[in-house]
Amino acid sequence: CTLLIVALAQAQEHMTFKDISMDCNLTTFVSKLEAKGYRTTLLEDDNAVLKGNFAGKDDCSIYVLCTAKSKLVWKVAVRFPEQVSWSSLKSEYKSFKELYTKKYGNPKSYEFFSDPYYEGDGYELQALRLEKCTYASFFKTDIGGIILEIGNKNIIVHYEDAINVEIKKSEEENTISNDI
Repeated sequence: CTLLIVALAQAQEHMTFKDISMDCNLTTFVSKLEAKGYRTTLLEDDNAVLKGNFAGKDDCSIYVLCTAKSKLVWKVAVRFPEQVSWSSLKSEYKSFKELYTKKYGNPKSYEFFSDPYYEGDGYELQALRLEKCTYASFFKTDIGGIILEIGNKNIIVHYEDAINVEIKKSEEENTISNDI
């Protein structure tokens, strides 16, 4: 099943990140990012972390995740530098949300605080740390999804390739099935 999915995947369009198609393995993808000026800070069997500029912001961390068996890139996440205040986080989130909306269309957004926290109480960063604040927008495309969110004191953007997400799920299911 996995081999069939991989063969079919090669004939279809994949998500791109920095004009690099996610239809390759981890090593190739990291090499292509390095050629664009990113610096690798961690390279393991199934993930890598790089540093560099993204969307005009310096010192971003780029996380690249691959499937367990075929080592295909299924997700790239960008963590922007930490912000010191809720207002700067929210402002940056809203700014990126507008830019992504212009490019990918209207997202499905969830933006709220959970009790006992609320916006304006002065404890917004504490609410984030305690996972009592949700600010996330989901952009769906034919080739994958993009998630823009506020996490702790950072803006994070996730790019997920639809084809390779399915390969990842298939590989995980096969591993579980073989174990049981």
